[in-house]
Amino acid sequence: MKKYSLITSIIVAALGFSSCVKLDRTPTDAYSSGTFFTSEPAALQNLAAVYQYTKMSGFFEDGNTIYMDDISDNAYCPFANQLPSFIAQGTATAAKISGAAYVDLYRTYFTYIGVRNANFFLQNIDATPMDADKKKVMKAEVRFLRAFNYARKLMCFGGVPIVTKVLAYGEENNIPRSTEAETAKFVTTELDSAANVLPLTRGSADYGRVTKGAALALKARVELFMKDYANAEKDAKAVMDLGLYDLYSDYEGLFWEKNQSDAGRNKEVLLEVTYQAPTWGSYIDGLYTVAEGGWNSVNPTQSIVDAYETKNGKPISQDPTYNPDKPYDNRDPRFYASVIYPGQTWNGRIFNSLQPVGPDEYYNSSKGNRSRTGYCLRKFCAPLDKLPNGDPTLAQNLNFIVIRYAEVLLTYAEALIEQNKDLPLAKAAIEKVRARVNMPVLTETDQSGLRARVRNERRVELAFEGFRWYDMKRWQIGGQVMNGPVYGVRPGTVNMTTGVVTFTSPNHITVGSDRVFNEKRDYYFPIPQEDLDADAALIGHQNPLW
Repeated sequence: MKKYSLITSIIVAALGFSSCVKLDRTPTDAYSSGTFFTSEPAALQNLAAVYQYTKMSGFFEDGNTIYMDDISDNAYCPFANQLPSFIAQGTATAAKISGAAYVDLYRTYFTYIGVRNANFFLQNIDATPMDADKKKVMKAEVRFLRAFNYARKLMCFGGVPIVTKVLAYGEENNIPRSTEAETAKFVTTELDSAANVLPLTRGSADYGRVTKGAALALKARVELFMKDYANAEKDAKAVMDLGLYDLYSDYEGLFWEKNQSDAGRNKEVLLEVTYQAPTWGSYIDGLYTVAEGGWNSVNPTQSIVDAYETKNGKPISQDPTYNPDKPYDNRDPRFYASVIYPGQTWNGRIFNSLQPVGPDEYYNSSKGNRSRTGYCLRKFCAPLDKLPNGDPTLAQNLNFIVIRYAEVLLTYAEALIEQNKDLPLAKAAIEKVRARVNMPVLTETDQSGLRARVRNERRVELAFEGFRWYDMKRWQIGGQVMNGPVYGVRPGTVNMTTGVVTFTSPNHITVGSDRVFNEKRDYYFPIPQEDLDADAALIGHQNPLW
């Protein structure tokens, strides 16, 4: 499949917009709309820049969505030069931390560069000599992208200043911070408008551009976050009723580059960020194991390992067949597709993080890029014989899925459960997600039981896709699941011929310092201090206790 024709023009377009600063202010070397909106190709270049600076991707320093799991109970960040290590320990500050230059989630998500590019586009596209219907669709795309940007700000920071035009210097000082309710209303209204204009499908040349289904699904995501369950149900069901989407048969392969031309796989994908190396490549070496040249920036925790049920469809604490001395046997297939564990065969070798043997992936090795928990990420990381260029340290064409149908089904189910309404339909939606990996049907039928199941289903189905922190916030469980030690594997040995694991201690290793989650503070990111200092309208409006 030809990938998103705008990709090759993104870098060129981006160079023209990279000098934008602060809250949407026009730079002193402001670019003339007469230069950038002279033709349809020029408009497409501007549109590409809006896509790029919305930062919807999950990869390292290109959106960082995957790394959001490092500030949840799903994963551990081992590096002091990445901000998630400070956030998880409760030591992050609104001011920049010296040395923690990477994966700065606060600044990645608060910046208004993407908003400014969107506003610049919307203010100037009408003057472009091109087909009016194409302009109408482009405007709807940009309103979606701006809404995505504000939705993420809402979920991370709460209410934020809503800017809908390109500002001259000084104007930002007069724009107050909106409330959460006002910000959410702006987002959902924009998405409603966009959904009414966007096409149902895209041709192969335009693959990666937003559609009606993506707008409805993002709206349902925001409504679920805001506990507007009736509308979340309505919009998720609207996506389902389009009849365009389904689940891909291969859960692990959904996240492999080699399957991106598979029509079955693409029926699950409502929106993804597309790449075309070497012009615009995705970099995934931060996710791979050390033996493949990776950094292991996302270390799965024992907590997420324990969240995967047994193949009998029961939590490990409730299944009498579960053997704690053989903890990796007979588990939910999504566990094997998402986590590399001791004794697993991986790239032709038996993975051993319990001993300093072979390529030395020992959790207590002196190698800086080892996994500290003894578990490594498998989701997104295709085995080398399934990786088209065979080298994860090079630029890839792996797309990042922003919205997929499994999330829509789980949103629909949770919205029904929280309303205590149509519980058989909610149960069926959860079971559809489980059936893809041959997991048993649920035995629970009441609201309480189904609530517990849908929450765990979201955790394992969407693991490492950047949802968990937002779910912790929605459910107000941060203090419960984050405070205290991070646990990893149990010490032991691995038979390097058979892969059999023999544990030498009943206790799991602890990793790094204890985590600290202040429930009165940490459900919100701080507004970066430099933005507070620069914009008078934000002074006195920092989030509580920051």
